[in-house]
Amino acid sequence: MLFSPQANAQGDACWQQHRATVYEWTCAAQSLPPEGQDFALSIVVVDSPKTILVIDSGATAAVGESAAAAIRSKFGTKPVWILNTQPKPEHVLGNVGLRAQFAGTLREGESFASRLVAGKKTADLMRARCPACIENFSERMGSNSVKGTESLVPERILRTKTGHLGLLNGDWTPWKYRLYRDLETEEALVLRNQELKLWWVGSAVQNRDIPDLYDGDVVERINFLGRLKTRMSADDTILTSFGALGRDWVERNLNYFVRVQQEVLYGLEEGVSEVELIEQISAKISEFQNPVYVQTDLKASAKALEIHQLNVQRIYRQTEPLAF
Repeated sequence: MLFSPQANAQGDACWQQHRATVYEWTCAAQSLPPEGQDFALSIVVVDSPKTILVIDSGATAAVGESAAAAIRSKFGTKPVWILNTQPKPEHVLGNVGLRAQFAGTLREGESFASRLVAGKKTADLMRARCPACIENFSERMGSNSVKGTESLVPERILRTKTGHLGLLNGDWTPWKYRLYRDLETEEALVLRNQELKLWWVGSAVQNRDIPDLYDGDVVERINFLGRLKTRMSADDTILTSFGALGRDWVERNLNYFVRVQQEVLYGLEEGVSEVELIEQISAKISEFQNPVYVQTDLKASAKALEIHQLNVQRIYRQTEPLAF
């Protein structure tokens, strides 16, 4: 089956507006097969009078093409900057899909890659991991789903740990950024616009029954979530790869990781083996699940259990050196 990048990509139903200049495109799923729906992440667009900022680009060329068509339809022929916030393929492989739509907005002698922005670690890992990451997606989703997909690595590098996006466009000076190591992957970029009361946190906060640690460090995730909870005001909005979330999701994610780490630490101090501890904590999964969920889908329950078990395993290995 071939997935059309233009299918319904330009309708207003694909857009959610969060502030006067901040929009979320939510139709990546239309360009992905059923096997790829876990990678149907939101793409955020920040508008300004002369240019636009696209935050992440999707999992495949087809997703990027769909997003680009929708962006051009909504915002016209303004030049674009694309911010790749982490090196996971589902966040960055859509870069190539935006290239054709915005090639005409480049200045003479300017390459499209110079409009792609990322932290140095993110760019280095993108370069190192692909095309293997595309091959992995092809095996999982089928070759048609990744047709035309290639890795475009950003040439504009954010070299300081903290800063603001005024270096791309003066209108974006209020957008402050911070690069985190081992938060959810090797490098993750978080944004805050205090004037708009908005945050961008990628997949560090999740509206899932069981949040996924991914490749992050549990101590880093707990510290980040704790700081985020403290710094958020009541009317702040968090934009994530899964849509806009409220403060309650920050607390739910934080409570989950704190409780799992505590259980692991107690087990380590009692001399429980890794395998036994995974079995013990997995058997109590209902105690860790977010109360807003009612488990009726056995497939969803199996997925939640798988994520939970992987989290326990990762946290065990990270916590083991800390045990007495």
